[in-house]
Amino acid sequence: MVLLMALLAGCSTARITYNNAEPLVRYMAHDYFDLDERQSEQFRKRLELFHDWHRSVELPAYVSLLDATASKARSPVSREDLTWAAEALRSRYRALLAKAVEDAAPILVTLTPLQIAELEKRLAKANVKYAEEFVSGDGAHRARLKRMLKRFIDWTGDLTDLQEARIERFVKAHARLAALRLEDRRRWHGEAVTLIRGQRNAQALALSLGQVFTRPEAHRTPEYAEALARWEAELVDLVLDIDRTLSKEQRAQVVRRMEGYAEDFRVLSGSLKGAAAGPR
Repeated sequence: MVLLMALLAGCSTARITYNNAEPLVRYMAHDYFDLDERQSEQFRKRLELFHDWHRSVELPAYVSLLDATASKARSPVSREDLTWAAEALRSRYRALLAKAVEDAAPILVTLTPLQIAELEKRLAKANVKYAEEFVSGDGAHRARLKRMLKRFIDWTGDLTDLQEARIERFVKAHARLAALRLEDRRRWHGEAVTLIRGQRNAQALALSLGQVFTRPEAHRTPEYAEALARWEAELVDLVLDIDRTLSKEQRAQVVRRMEGYAEDFRVLSGSLKGAAAGPR
């Protein structure tokens, strides 16, 4: 089930990456928020608690999801299988975002006007980079295609020419979506910054920001909502088409990847340190 790529992001060394996530997240937070020493220490403590919560609550849920999906993936999957997987992923993603916003709010309300202004600049810079890579750049189509191909290859291994051609047709059919997604990114970035700037109560900020992050469909323009719904429906068609053409070796690779991730997450959820795993 290639839709699980949204959960795992194609990482081939799950235990190593997971166990080193905290310093990476702290680095990213500093890159966007320019935290001072007191805020950095508070963030470090809250991130440790968040990581512990994720190990004990979310990782077991990922294991169950991967086990069930691996069982389904041993034979051709159905549209109902993909609908179930997509909804399960959305549920886990919403839970993750809700917890992250709740834990971050006490720090966000301490941001100074200067820090918030810097956040705006860095979000704008990130959006310019996204636009240059995926929307308006000379290689935008190639970048979108490369990203989509990688998501499939991470699970199936090498693709056939026919499989790659089918994926490229899908990417071409939805060329407009990247521009609409960029507009939506800019909108919710603006909404989030406005809330952070105007709200100094952590509980109230967590509630309002949580709505922005966990219910994005309520804030989308009709054009983007329609395009995204079409993209999601045709992605299911794409996955079904690719699934029907999987070779015995490709299907076995998909199952091995899922079982490997499930084992990684079992280890990680059962140990505070977890052993490092080699590439799969």
